Amino acid sequence: MTARSFCTSVSSPDGLSRVLREIRGAVTSPAGGLVFVTGPLVAQLRALAPRVAAAWKGVPTVIVPGAGVLSERSELEGVAAVSGILWSGGQATPFALGDAEEPPRALGASIGRALGARPGSALVFHTTEGFDVSLLDGIADAAPSARVFGGGTVGASGMVVTAEGEERTGRAVGMAIKGLAAPIVAASSACRLVSELHPIEEVSAGLVLRLGGRAALDELSRCAPSANTPGAPSPLVFAALAEPDDVGEDGRPRFVIRPVRGIDPARRAVMIGEGARPGMRMGFAVRDAQTARSELETMARVVMKNALGAAPRFALYLSCAGRGAGLHGAPDAEARVLRQRFGDLPIAGMHAAFEISPREGKPSRLELYAGVLALFRSPS
Repeated sequence: MTARSFCTSVSSPDGLSRVLREIRGAVTSPAGGLVFVTGPLVAQLRALAPRVAAAWKGVPTVIVPGAGVLSERSELEGVAAVSGILWSGGQATPFALGDAEEPPRALGASIGRALGARPGSALVFHTTEGFDVSLLDGIADAAPSARVFGGGTVGASGMVVTAEGEERTGRAVGMAIKGLAAPIVAASSACRLVSELHPIEEVSAGLVLRLGGRAALDELSRCAPSANTPGAPSPLVFAALAEPDDVGEDGRPRFVIRPVRGIDPARRAVMIGEGARPGMRMGFAVRDAQTARSELETMARVVMKNALGAAPRFALYLSCAGRGAGLHGAPDAEARVLRQRFGDLPIAGMHAAFEISPREGKPSRLELYAGVLALFRSPS
């Protein structure tokens, strides 16, 4: 078997060891592994690392804490649980950014060293503390050939275990992967637009003053939805930002979600932050379960279509912590979508604090309320 995934409740480090030994016995000549942990196990991360090193001896592995864990079969939230994947083929090199190292170029340099001269992909998992979008620009400058994606850890820093058994921790950890075909990576949103995307005309220190010929606050007030149930809170409204030339394969605009940080009634302005610039398009959006499901179905279909002619080996799926059962009203909603499209293909992932998705020829971008799917294939 070239890859094996798992997702299960585990109450102790001993329980994790048993799961990992079973997975190790099912994969021939493993090249790399990922272990995602959630619930009370996050506080035991340092105790788990030696168990991973012993059970997967000689296999470079990244251990990542999340708000939940998932596989192609299930999603587990609010309990002590683990998910993960072990695969053969290619070459995996883990890295960790120590507290003394200064981002953003240090992380890009780590990825560049791990990949060497060959192009490849890099998984990055960063704490919410100290993360800034300039980090992604720095990675692109230092490792321009890397296809970078990943997410935000929840509750603790991640850890890596090297092939030699060395354990490292850092606010940014990850793994460079080369020797496999470039993964197909796509992102889907859980937010529904409640306004059109209008050109931003005037910005001042993160305040959007005008868009689409009117004051930004007037546009927000005009489109903000009210609660359908009397007494229920109105849906939280987010800003949706789009580059002028950023469209998906279906021709629809690709946008990223950013929080509305405040308003300035005197200037009729909306505070978005440094991500909003003149020339971009901006609208407003709300979280929506139906949109999340339909967008995930569309993304999975497009990824599978683009994989025709190459043998899929495994996939990774990073879903926002603001999705899951809290959004869909039931567990396993997104795992079922993936299984319907990809069948028994091994998939592992977590519910992340934020998501990182790649762009062709540009720095990767920060995503919120997104699902990022990466399909790895055999080399052609």
